[in-house]
Amino acid sequence: MKITKTVEINKPAEQIWELIATQFDKAHLWMGPIPRSVAMGRGKGLIGAPMEGRICDLSDNPNGPKVKEIITEFNEENKTLAFDVLPVNNPKIVPIKQNHVKMAVRSLGPSKAEVTWTATPQLKVFAYPFYPLLRLVFPVAFGKLLKGLKDYAETQVLTKANPA
Repeated sequence: MKITKTVEINKPAEQIWELIATQFDKAHLWMGPIPRSVAMGRGKGLIGAPMEGRICDLSDNPNGPKVKEIITEFNEENKTLAFDVLPVNNPKIVPIKQNHVKMAVRSLGPSKAEVTWTATPQLKVFAYPFYPLLRLVFPVAFGKLLKGLKDYAETQVLTKANPA
């Protein structure tokens, strides 16, 4: 299964790239379902990547469900970023075994950018009978994440990350 969503954001591509890539650990700022996100391996990522990845809490419970997101591709020149999403402490009923996400930022002018989100979720065996339903649900969920990115980016003053 492969799902692609795009969103246009009224901010320069460089600022959007800074938010989603350089500040990769700050997903909680724009991803509504994520109350907290922290960097993993800061300064130890792929060449150019600011970190190895991030841990995102999926609830307010510090021992609750999370996802571990490992950066697998980082290209500042092309403004592309890919990462594997691995569930941690998730209920067995969650249908995704893991997910691979690729994000790309493209300039549409001096104050406008397009972000493309391509997800390739790997389903657990029990989830395959629900494939048609999941094909409907996943695009809506990924679209909401991109809407959160757009809303945050367009209403906040975006700045460069402070070196840690």
